Amino acid sequence: MAASNTTSEQVREDAGLPGGVVALSLRDVSRTYETAAGGTVEALSHVSLDVRRGEFVSLLGPSGCGKTTTLRLIAGLDQPQGGELTLDGEPIRGASHRRGFVFQQGALFNWLTIRENIAAGLRARHVYQENAGRVDELIHAVGLDGFGDAYPH
Repeated sequence: MAASNTTSEQVREDAGLPGGVVALSLRDVSRTYETAAGGTVEALSHVSLDVRRGEFVSLLGPSGCGKTTTLRLIAGLDQPQGGELTLDGEPIRGASHRRGFVFQQGALFNWLTIRENIAAGLRARHVYQENAGRVDELIHAVGLDGFGDAYPH
């Protein structure tokens, strides 16, 4: 067999997948959790998925089917026991500001003000100083003028 310079992204695109280059890829991903009783729960078993650049994907299913586990793995908040996740061809090995997801329930820090909640992400990325002025712009953008110093409750 001759050597090839073709990437896996090109192969999947050439194989007829519509919509362009694969941006996010899950290959044979598995994740099992231990229970408090000493047993195990298989959250994901050999899951494969390709998401093309610009594609919008929703994960739907009953409680306990692995939606949150999949999102946590993509965000880098957890690691699979088997398989591989890549973003733009690079392995996902941990959390990054390039990936995230919207929680189904509220995900605010109840002990921080609205302004401090918005600033938390900027501080985590060490870019707060150069973006501090944007916090009030964002408060205005979502119609919360006058509530920047209020707490989420």
